[in-house]
Amino acid sequence: MFKNFFHIFDFVNFFRKRKMKKMYKAQIRGFISSIVPFSDKDWALFDKRLVYKEFEKNEILLRAGEVENYMYFLVEGVTRIFQFQNDIEYTLRFNFPITPFNSYASFITQSPSLINVEAITDVKVLRMSYSDMQSLYEESKMAERVGRRMIELLYVQREIKELQMHSKTAEDYYCEMLDANDSLVQHIPQKHLASYLGITPESLSRIKKKIACS
Repeated sequence: MFKNFFHIFDFVNFFRKRKMKKMYKAQIRGFISSIVPFSDKDWALFDKRLVYKEFEKNEILLRAGEVENYMYFLVEGVTRIFQFQNDIEYTLRFNFPITPFNSYASFITQSPSLINVEAITDVKVLRMSYSDMQSLYEESKMAERVGRRMIELLYVQREIKELQMHSKTAEDYYCEMLDANDSLVQHIPQKHLASYLGITPESLSRIKKKIACS
């Protein structure tokens, strides 16, 4: 009896995950189509190379010194990009759904990464390996264009952030993060948020109190 129950549970769980993966892929297709129009034929080539993967909270997806082998599309949760300089940990950015992320320089050049990637919460991703992406580029010129545009946009976003760091306050940045991803920001440890904003945890606490009172 119990054996049959577990078989039924596994069956239901299988179809639940299958439905979720279909939904996640639809979200990614929408994201990609917002960058470059994607035909059904091109999407089919892209879709069959996407692999669903889950990571637990605090799990490291990539360590500095390793070669990045995947392009990730985050569909649930939050990940963090960080590095060490003189034994001090610096948070460079956070990734929220529905965005691509990885160690871009390492992925493109297939050389050791200078950064680390960590799951801040339990996360769900769809990912594509470097070899699969290269074979996709050979089969689809449109996919190659999408890949190029994604990299261009990611570097543009990074440059904009670097410029804004000199014109916006830590409070401005924190408020923008809350406006965009309030429920997810609450799960980020204060020390990581403070590091990203370039302030101390104590200063971040004062900002939070100020916002709460306003």
